Amino acid sequence: MSYIKNAVIRDLTIKGLEDGRVARLGGNITTVLSIDYFESIFEPVFEFIIRFISREGVLSDVKLRGTENVSIEITHDTGVLQFNDLVLTSFVQEESESTVNTFAIRLSPKDIISNEQNRVTKRYDPKGKSSVHVESILKSHIRTEFESDIEDTANGDGFFGNYWRPFRAIYWLARRSISKSMPEDGGGSDRAGFLFWMTKSGYKFKSVDSIMSGKKDSKKVFQQSEVVDPGNENFDIHHPFFEYDQNIISQMQNSMYGEKRKYFNVNTLYHGTKETPLSNEELKQASLGDEDHKLKVNYDINSSPTPHSFVILDDGSMNMDGKVPSKGEAQYDPHKVITQSRMRYQSLLSRSLRITVPYNLTLEAGDVIKTSLIKSLSGSDEWLSGYYIIKDLRHGIQMTESGIQCLTHLRLVRDTPGDA
Repeated sequence: MSYIKNAVIRDLTIKGLEDGRVARLGGNITTVLSIDYFESIFEPVFEFIIRFISREGVLSDVKLRGTENVSIEITHDTGVLQFNDLVLTSFVQEESESTVNTFAIRLSPKDIISNEQNRVTKRYDPKGKSSVHVESILKSHIRTEFESDIEDTANGDGFFGNYWRPFRAIYWLARRSISKSMPEDGGGSDRAGFLFWMTKSGYKFKSVDSIMSGKKDSKKVFQQSEVVDPGNENFDIHHPFFEYDQNIISQMQNSMYGEKRKYFNVNTLYHGTKETPLSNEELKQASLGDEDHKLKVNYDINSSPTPHSFVILDDGSMNMDGKVPSKGEAQYDPHKVITQSRMRYQSLLSRSLRITVPYNLTLEAGDVIKTSLIKSLSGSDEWLSGYYIIKDLRHGIQMTESGIQCLTHLRLVRDTPGDA
């Protein structure tokens, strides 16, 4: 494949920690072999992996130790990828010859260092909203300079920091959060399950349902094509293939269709069982596919949960009487919300499609895009085509024998089939 809109690497500079030593593209960095930029809705920060050639011993000349600041700028017709203060977290010399050396480095935002240095220790008020706690942790513990897009949650949730890393505390809140678009007490709400991740535009803390609900606003429609169309190059799909499309036994084992969860309260020595099936009639979730295809399965596997979970419930620190609240306080209804979050994550990941498109910097993990896949001898495949969430992406620049190849690789997921 040939692409007429190649990316341009305008800057790659590694600043040494002493004596003003610098490694710079166009200087002691002579050639960039590849730049891969990664995002994922299940990763708290993005990452670069860069391979380059130097005519000098960059590692020894600059005396790299790690934690050096790195700046990078890539321009393309679809946008700019530019950062001035990334942190070098890993490096290795892959090859060493008499004339050139090949190096590989990994870069991440400096927030990843803050996450390792700091611990969450204070008590978070159970009457405070989960979204407020997330904002507080990012501000006080990560001290991030990135923008954040935090969805307002309906429920409050309290906890003690327990010396957790900040990102772990946020993930703890994510699986207990409820979208504000549903009842505040957690009763009757199926919109549980939040995601926390970072893109080039900043942090995101959003419910799966809110992401899916924005699908109709998506103007990014990608058409499978066997020939590159120069006029629509950035919206062509090449080499689509499904990693998996349903795995019923695995989904049953991982609570997609509900579970029987037993709680033991260490304060009252009381234990109880909560069965949380998921039925078509009661479902109040958004969907990326055809509404008529939601969980239509045989053998009533969605009404008789098969997984059994046993959980120690220690909420005495939040509630002095040791009772498990059911509406609007502390853990509100942990029996329901935690189970529903697990079910929601499993439904989101029930189908995984991988596609390759020409380099497109407008795309971010968490975006909803629409695909149009080919049905052999029949035009568009309405069962497989439709809306998907970008789970992972890789913007890749590779030097090949025929020149620079610029591609964006996407892993797409969704819960239901059909071109809704």
